[in-house]
Amino acid sequence: MDTVIMTSSLNLYEKDELGNRFPHQFGNDNGILDMIKSNVKKYDNFLFIASAEDKPEATDMYAGVTFESFDLTLPFKNYKVLDGRNADKARELIKEADFIYLCGGHLPSQNAFFNNINLKDIIRDTDALIVGASAGSMNCAGTVYCPPELEGESLDPNFQIYLKGLGFTNINILPHYEKYCDAILDDKRYIEDIVLPDSFDIEILFIVDGTYIVCRDGKETIYGLAYRVKDGKIEKVCDVGKSIIWS
Repeated sequence: MDTVIMTSSLNLYEKDELGNRFPHQFGNDNGILDMIKSNVKKYDNFLFIASAEDKPEATDMYAGVTFESFDLTLPFKNYKVLDGRNADKARELIKEADFIYLCGGHLPSQNAFFNNINLKDIIRDTDALIVGASAGSMNCAGTVYCPPELEGESLDPNFQIYLKGLGFTNINILPHYEKYCDAILDDKRYIEDIVLPDSFDIEILFIVDGTYIVCRDGKETIYGLAYRVKDGKIEKVCDVGKSIIWS
């Protein structure tokens, strides 16, 4: 494992008023396209790892728009999906991959899938570039911070906010920060009432769409707008078009 890029979103598609998704080129916000190009060794095999092992229709829809966006932006020869339908071939698919995409989705569901196929161990020896989006990026941490995101989760006393992740980084991100600023979940303010209290126990990094973090050679660098969240306080640590070595 050489390089891992954790994004909030690659902005792969647009949605119309009916929710239909239309792929487009994903652009070069904060140099993300250049960063990907500089770390891809071959453009043969693209592997899309799902956010749930048992939702094939949703997986195929999201994989399809991802593949089309990459075909428009940075085409690969072959595109494959890893989910519950071919989980027994996970090691083989990862071994032959040149690019591994950890997609977004429901964080606990994806985390369970990753742990069910023992992804942490089988992905260790890959030479592929690994790119995470949203939940896929959050699951890159060793101990994953998993805030509630669905109705009822923040009220469930058994909901687990710390999960076992892939161990690529110690950074715990909250992606799509701009979308959560005014969000309400279970009649609670998402940031102020749900996330900020957790920051007394764990440091969190808020990132917006277009921001990403590169983990390489034991060094982590943030590119774009990001905020450190610790002890209930939010502090800007990087801005659009800027970068900062985090650790």
